[in-house]
Amino acid sequence: MVVNTDPGRGNDYHRLLSASSLFSGDFCIDWLVDLMIGKKPSQILAHLEEGVKDGWLIKQTPGYYCYKDAKKRGKWRNTLNEPEQTALHRSISDILMRESADDERAVHIAADHLLHIWNDTSRCRYLVRAGDVHLARFHNEEALHCYRKVLDDLANVPGEEEDLLFSETAIKYAKISAGRHDTEEVLSILESAVKRAERWDSKSLQALLKMHIAKNDWLRSQYSSALRHFEEGWAMAKELNDPKTMRSATVFSTFFHFWQGRFKEAIQIYEQSVPDIERYPQRGFPLLAMTTVGYCYCQIGQVTQGLGMLDSIRAQCEENGDQYMRAYALGNIGTILLEIGRIDDAVQFLENASSLAREIHNDWVWITARIALAYAYFLRDERETSLACLQEFLRTSRKVQVTVYLYPYLMELCVAMEEGKLPHADGLDLEKEIKETMSGENIFMKGIAYRCQAILELSKGFPHNKVINSFNTSIKFLEESGSEVELSKTLMSLARLELALGHQEQARELVMAATNSPGPFGDDGVPDDLKALVNNRPVGENLLKEILSLGQQVVTIREFKDLVQHIISTVNGITRAERGAIFLFTDGSDPPKLILRASKNLTQEQVEHPYFASSMKMIEEAAEKGQGLVMGINSEESAATFSPEIIRSRICVPMILREKTVGVLYHDNRLLSSAFKESDLELLSYFAALAAFALDNARAYEEIKRLNTKLSEENLYYKEEHLQNLHFEDIVGESPGIRRVLSQVDQVCGTDATVMIRGETGVGKELVARAVHRHSTRRDKPFIRIHCSALPETLIASELFGHEKGAFTGASHRRIGRFELADSGTLFLDEIGDISQDIQVRLLRVLQTKEFERVGGSETLRSDFRLVVATNRDLEEGVRSEKFRADLYYRLAVFPIHVP
Repeated sequence: MVVNTDPGRGNDYHRLLSASSLFSGDFCIDWLVDLMIGKKPSQILAHLEEGVKDGWLIKQTPGYYCYKDAKKRGKWRNTLNEPEQTALHRSISDILMRESADDERAVHIAADHLLHIWNDTSRCRYLVRAGDVHLARFHNEEALHCYRKVLDDLANVPGEEEDLLFSETAIKYAKISAGRHDTEEVLSILESAVKRAERWDSKSLQALLKMHIAKNDWLRSQYSSALRHFEEGWAMAKELNDPKTMRSATVFSTFFHFWQGRFKEAIQIYEQSVPDIERYPQRGFPLLAMTTVGYCYCQIGQVTQGLGMLDSIRAQCEENGDQYMRAYALGNIGTILLEIGRIDDAVQFLENASSLAREIHNDWVWITARIALAYAYFLRDERETSLACLQEFLRTSRKVQVTVYLYPYLMELCVAMEEGKLPHADGLDLEKEIKETMSGENIFMKGIAYRCQAILELSKGFPHNKVINSFNTSIKFLEESGSEVELSKTLMSLARLELALGHQEQARELVMAATNSPGPFGDDGVPDDLKALVNNRPVGENLLKEILSLGQQVVTIREFKDLVQHIISTVNGITRAERGAIFLFTDGSDPPKLILRASKNLTQEQVEHPYFASSMKMIEEAAEKGQGLVMGINSEESAATFSPEIIRSRICVPMILREKTVGVLYHDNRLLSSAFKESDLELLSYFAALAAFALDNARAYEEIKRLNTKLSEENLYYKEEHLQNLHFEDIVGESPGIRRVLSQVDQVCGTDATVMIRGETGVGKELVARAVHRHSTRRDKPFIRIHCSALPETLIASELFGHEKGAFTGASHRRIGRFELADSGTLFLDEIGDISQDIQVRLLRVLQTKEFERVGGSETLRSDFRLVVATNRDLEEGVRSEKFRADLYYRLAVFPIHVP
């Protein structure tokens, strides 16, 4: 098509093409109508059609156009000078900001124009929202640009709103800039934000900002400053006792324990927050923290559990399109496979993580993947590739001033260089690396450093007692960190030295200690030169210890949640399974159905996915036949490497209690091909029987605990209600009005219909409500009253639904709400007309399903109550004026009683 560039075609036509060239993608005719003031829509449409005919534009969906290519767009954009472009960007952004806030396309396009102009506070707030929208769609790079522009535009603008918005944005920016930008630059922004938050005494912002400063200090190896800032932030968060701030602080605490090499503590924090059934992400626990926890599981010896967790996160990210977090998951899977000696598989995952990270600008993953690949290629004897990866790692990490090393690979490569197995790299020196690591705060890396020092001392002919002291110091730090992986390496190295010195018994004890876990560091992991030391070990010695240990522990764990997680984790470790689950039969359904009751690395969504159908069929078959089953895949299926749809091996056994199948214990592998064997069925059947018995006890304990708590809350409620309200005189009256009321009470009391009592204040509406209850079938159950108008808006939700400990400031313990207290009885809501729209919505939901959650909780609760409400307001008028929801009104006014 010939492109017509005849300048005589008219200024309006040219003006339209110039203005529309500032849109990077599609643009809407409505926006041009607002932009080209004085022009009729028909004129603009004619020009657009003309642009299509001339070959400049393409017609997209109805009402939308775009330039045919970037070159044509650029040609018209160049006809505008800089002031003209700025003015148009401003006008376009103003037009788009008037669009619906729910129109994400308009938000994205408006943000693109706001990035080209200086923005006042309202525009900055809009730009922050655009960044949040980008982040929700996993477009981290675009979000980063939005946040950075806000920080630049507000840098020198004073005021409370500006200071707080700057501080909030600095936190968002810091979250996604790790390894992306110079850490000193990020620190400068965070320190400025702290000062601005201090001006307005915003403790919550100060707490989070100080923790982000701590993170960046740590990345620069400024350990003392990092610890000081973290402790200051943590103290502020605890003092505030704000649930949202505490959740963020808890996540930071997980990272800080990981950065210090304290893997057991990091896992402990995570496990305190997980529900019975895995969900990704967990409430208040972001995916980045969960990928870190997955790596920690590997280090403490629960390798398959860590791999299963990371693979589930990877699959979830792939499904959601979250490539940023998928890169983290791939990278951590690669490092775990590298730790357990699966070198070729590790290289595959690490290369995938590295390529993806470079593509999406996830520089932290790229940096860590390059050093892991350098070590992996060294182990594969590919020296040139190893050195190339190492140089890329050093160059990039120095550029962004990330000098902290959380993994042992750099030091291991320095040892290889010292031993002549790898050419020396400029700027690397083993003694220097050892010294710097020993002066740091990461006890895991200190353990690595002391082992490397022992190897260096041994090569230089130091006295054996000095070398042994270095090995023992390494053992001390690695035991404290919980790292079974690296601890076993140090023990093996020390055993080799003891054997060379002729101390065979000491060497044997060290190898036995290194293989004490039934996981992947058991007897199979003993090097050939040390295997003779453990050949006479009784078969299954470690397994027997684990079985006895589990048997002792399950009888002491009373909480159902803790018990199921402990059972699944233990069996995952013993069987080397990546995922595990307990399926239990539901009560009351006909026929009974198996539902997922607890899991590790297996979500409800994954159970419902088509690829899990064969596993579900296997689970149902095991329950029906009362026999365990084992399934694997053939070599042809196994060739489809690491496909998320392939489960490489699986095993399940029925849980039998008092000769009745109550559920199924299920475990599988998707990454590792260590298939389950038929001989494993007997062992798993033992665990299933133990689990069924323990869960039955835990349920009984929880029911007793629930009833005791409810009884205590009821007693407290009646004390608060005062004794005189519990014993009232009968309603007495001879007037037609009173007789009509009593007649209506008699009609409705035998049903469970909702009753609405109307009347002026002081006419005795509560007496009528109590009469309805006293003459109903629920008379022996609680009558629970709540005066809606007497409670402030902030407390009524807590009173109705209850709250969890820490749900809000002052929530020092769990409190049962009135809905829960009224189970099996009657709930009386006095002055129902005074509740807010928000409470109306939540009340309607409860009336529809009889289900609710406590404030700050995620557990769904049920309550079977009869509802009676009272009001002195004209609710029909409230419905007409839209102050009271019509759907709620018709649910409440099932049986109205007017008290004269």
